Amino acid sequence: MTISYWQQRGPAGNGGVRRKGVNENKYDIAVIGGGITGVATAYFLKKMGCAKVAVLEREYVGYGATGRNAGFILAGLAEPYSRLVVGMGRNSAGEIMRSTMENHDLIEEAVNEKSIDCGHRRCGSYHLAVSELEREELEDSAEMMISHGFNVQYRPTFDGVEGECLREFRGGFFNPGDGRIDPFAFVRGLAADLDVAEGFEVTSIVKKHGAAVIKGKGAEIEAEMVMLAVNAYAPLLDPYFEKLIFPVRGQMLATSPLAGKPLNDYTYYANFGYDYFRQTDDNSLIMGGLRNRFFKDETGYDDVTSDNLQKALEEYIGGKLGVKDFSVKARWGGVMGNTVDGLPLAGSLPSNSSVVALVGFNGHGMGLGMVSARDLAAAIMTGETSDLLRRFSLKRFAC
Repeated sequence: MTISYWQQRGPAGNGGVRRKGVNENKYDIAVIGGGITGVATAYFLKKMGCAKVAVLEREYVGYGATGRNAGFILAGLAEPYSRLVVGMGRNSAGEIMRSTMENHDLIEEAVNEKSIDCGHRRCGSYHLAVSELEREELEDSAEMMISHGFNVQYRPTFDGVEGECLREFRGGFFNPGDGRIDPFAFVRGLAADLDVAEGFEVTSIVKKHGAAVIKGKGAEIEAEMVMLAVNAYAPLLDPYFEKLIFPVRGQMLATSPLAGKPLNDYTYYANFGYDYFRQTDDNSLIMGGLRNRFFKDETGYDDVTSDNLQKALEEYIGGKLGVKDFSVKARWGGVMGNTVDGLPLAGSLPSNSSVVALVGFNGHGMGLGMVSARDLAAAIMTGETSDLLRRFSLKRFAC
């Protein structure tokens, strides 16, 4: 088991204090998964009047991908905006972009409402080109976004104080509305007032008189509805997802605090999202990605790091970013759920209508988790489905 930089700093980082059980054994809604999507769904359900909602987590809240990412809050998806326009059309691409921007607003509102100490800041992000092909795509994307009313700034070169660490890149665009956060601290803070059972490993979900019985090791909970928010692990709970979601591993490292701040306060996203890096509030440098160099190795559920990829991350910091003097304080992995078409999956399971799922975020759970969770909670409480959830619907795979 690896421990992320964020988890090392948090209360549960080394298997510490856990909330062992829920308060009751019967709930209106039981949410399986203590990451951003599951916790946010429970949070919004409670705000909308569902008092009897529980979160069941195999390890501890924020254990999975939510507590292991780089803490970026970005507008858009992994695909460049120009590709989204080609593949989805202008209106749909714009709707996705606006949804991710609303997602950031919801995060900020929750941080302020609950006074969560998670280092949230709207610092802006750079999307950087490492090749001429990517430079052209980013320029096209920036032009389209600007013409569609989004506030981004294309930069063919990087000069001045913010450009020193970017000398190896071939231009890109800056999105001033993007941000940064300690994702582990955020999701722990969001879950603080919820009924949570940590260490509850679900072994089966069984139909019972139109409801469901959730069985775990030494525990059992009954719920009128079950919500799956286990992202990459959905195929392990229901075979329906075996051909829809594929687990891929991302690896990261964090340096000890640097003497200065060569990356300033921005977040950086390069090489079509395969390279990403930033500095934290204590001046540690977080570097992740490069899995495109090791595709065959970086699949599956193993929570490990590999020497070759970790070495490549160090070389990137010293070479491409020009930071020569550093030591590594943390190395970790995290499992992402990639879907066959690059979009999340939402809806009731064909085999059991009392079980709904919101999974498969393709490494962008922080960018879509809150708004998707809010819309799913609203659909559960009112029966009204948003345009976003219709786009993510499982029905798109129905024969």
